[in-house]
Amino acid sequence: MKKLLLMSVLSISPFPGLAGQAENGIYERSQDTSAALVRAQDGELVRLGTRRALQILKAEIFSENNENTRFRLSVTVPYDPDLRSSSYILFVDGTAYQQRGAGSSQKDTSSASFYYIMGDYNATQVAKYFGAPLRYRKHPGYDLQVSFTPSKQEFDHGEEVIVTLRITNVGTKAVSFIKGGRNRGPRDNQYTFSATYRGKQVEDVGPVYDFGGIAATRILRTGDVFEDKVNLRKWFPFKEGAGLYEIHGSYYLGFQDPDDDSWRTIWDDYASRDFAVTIKERSNK
Repeated sequence: MKKLLLMSVLSISPFPGLAGQAENGIYERSQDTSAALVRAQDGELVRLGTRRALQILKAEIFSENNENTRFRLSVTVPYDPDLRSSSYILFVDGTAYQQRGAGSSQKDTSSASFYYIMGDYNATQVAKYFGAPLRYRKHPGYDLQVSFTPSKQEFDHGEEVIVTLRITNVGTKAVSFIKGGRNRGPRDNQYTFSATYRGKQVEDVGPVYDFGGIAATRILRTGDVFEDKVNLRKWFPFKEGAGLYEIHGSYYLGFQDPDDDSWRTIWDDYASRDFAVTIKERSNK
């Protein structure tokens, strides 16, 4: 049986005064110029409209960075087809937070996200108001072996420079991370590379933008291996000349809980390793 947290966020009534006099609660975002004007934590001025008595089915507040200084609140309510990504303003203990996202689970429930809530004190106050757990990030305790291996000992001038990323779980715990989400573009920006040639930095000529992309969860249990191939020509033209290029490669890992079907990131890190590729002398034929 599902447990539902039923909570009324104050009664519906117009907001009468200034920010310092506001009661805690969720307010409609008002476009009425006569409504009270307050400055949200992100510095933007917003107007508080009517306080809403929402039926809160679930409230979660969780860290959005490894340092546990930036938090997000997710509030689940009965399905509301009119809920937009900026419908509400949250006001708790003298601080306003803007709603920045919305979603729904078919026609069962809707959700509103408020972010970012900056600082542990503010996050604690928000969590206390909703009676919600405050979820901090902590290191998942993984142990990974990482390598970047060129497909050839030497590459001809102008040919694709293919390297294979290999991540092996040599630890005792299963790990889960996202592959994808940054690959809808000229290159996969889940990778980051820097290169030097004869002691000088090689220019990265590829675009830093992407348009998201399809993402999937990859789970590595003890002994499991993840492999992926990437073409370094999408980063470097290797026009500096023939010889050895020293390269540092990184692959972004947004870790998740392998025992949870949530897409929430619990830890950010990179699989990184130094390696080298050699470019042959240009043929005069």
